[in-house]
Amino acid sequence: MVVDIPVRRMNHPTGMAPVLAASAVLFASTMLMPPSSGAHHSSAMYDDKQSITVDGTVARFEWSNPHVYIYIKQMTTGGQTLEWEIEASPPSILGRLGWSRDTLHVGDAITVIGRPARDASKKSLLPSEIKRGDTTLFDRKGELARLASADAVPSTPTTHAGLDGIWVTLLALKVEEKLDPEKLSLTAEGAAAVKHFDEKKMHPGANCVPNPAPVFMITPDLKRISRGDGVILIDGEFDGAQRTIHMNVSTHDGASASIQGHSIGKWQDNSLVIDTTKFAYYAIGNGYGLPPPGLRSMWLND
Repeated sequence: MVVDIPVRRMNHPTGMAPVLAASAVLFASTMLMPPSSGAHHSSAMYDDKQSITVDGTVARFEWSNPHVYIYIKQMTTGGQTLEWEIEASPPSILGRLGWSRDTLHVGDAITVIGRPARDASKKSLLPSEIKRGDTTLFDRKGELARLASADAVPSTPTTHAGLDGIWVTLLALKVEEKLDPEKLSLTAEGAAAVKHFDEKKMHPGANCVPNPAPVFMITPDLKRISRGDGVILIDGEFDGAQRTIHMNVSTHDGASASIQGHSIGKWQDNSLVIDTTKFAYYAIGNGYGLPPPGLRSMWLND
């Protein structure tokens, strides 16, 4: 699969590093709230068939990677105090939506509408809306629109040259069709894998595994690109993934399989062309429930 990502350079929102604007795709159910290294939840942990509303006061507001967490205390009608954990997007995404570590303070009264955890014993929510009084602080649909717009980041050109620096990826939902299994012409193996994919049991996030390319590359987060001895490294802030591009080798022979695969890069005019193979099995490789190409599904004979 070839995914062409047009780019242009901007100033970083903090003024500290260059930023790249690129076309990207977002699987709203799996990528805005993806599994990440460290303490996290997969979106598979939440019930997409339910939506509940929780009114409470902020007990803690943790502005940190891999996700921003809001803890609120709710007083029930029976006089019981419950603490809810609200798993929000990473700072890199919320910052593009106007949030900062000062957006919420302990004691703020807020209302959260969202999907509850499938395990009813866990008081946690994946938010679709967060309000403070009459002010909407977060709206899932609005988030998608902002991430798709260059208005979410400054547009002043920078004279910084080269790849090294911090880059931001813009959301472009039209690219979703390239990774949507329902719109792809699948092999028997691919169709069987999608049919039998159980998000709750098979989502790689349950084992803290980050997203591979191409999903990793088009996630609308901040990415740091740096050059080492014969390699280009791409680090994603969203889930801690790292991709290594080998610039001084010409063959994949002898390379070991890995989640990100083995990548060889070369320059063609002003474009960095990357050839990647040797992918290890991953349930969301080339699409939701669709493993990377060349990996046979266990469901073929089902």
